Amino acid sequence: MSTMAYNNGQPVAEQTEAQMALLHVTSFCWCMGLEVGAKFIGVMHLAVSLVMMIVCSIFAEEARSYVGTAEDAGDGLYSAWYRIAVGVAVLSVMHVLLALLLLFSVLKRLSSGLLVWVYIMLLLSAAALLYAVVMAALHGVSGSGSEIFLSFLEAVLFFGVVGYCVLCVYSYYLLLKSSEDMEGPNKTDY
Repeated sequence: MSTMAYNNGQPVAEQTEAQMALLHVTSFCWCMGLEVGAKFIGVMHLAVSLVMMIVCSIFAEEARSYVGTAEDAGDGLYSAWYRIAVGVAVLSVMHVLLALLLLFSVLKRLSSGLLVWVYIMLLLSAAALLYAVVMAALHGVSGSGSEIFLSFLEAVLFFGVVGYCVLCVYSYYLLLKSSEDMEGPNKTDY
């Protein structure tokens, strides 16, 4: 179902109800435009992903040297840390590829690439949030009240920043998509 928007009695544009309800922003923080903001998000995503990949790879190599030794025999702590470090390093490689996709899509103005980045980031964020809730429910939370509160605040800050970045890239996608729609099909002379 589509509705017609009017401005001073004149039709402005035809939009579906779903398009009118989409959440978006008009600029990135610090008075940056959406394109510059999307580039900034891509560069920061790439930098953080590369650092995490390098640090986890170094840590995995250090832990690997203790796997199967007498220090690891009792509780398998080094084996567990090795598996975790390798897993995070692999996920970091995936984030490096996602950041490169975002930067390429922004530089080439590919709206489909931006939408793929948005959907994958939403999926990864939802999976991370679900994992954190399930682990807290299965193993409980430990520590003092202030430690639990600080962990909660860190999670709110992390997911808030990721959510805002996804919202900004999605808003840039909407901006590119609207400019693509304004161009319309090629016109021919009759």
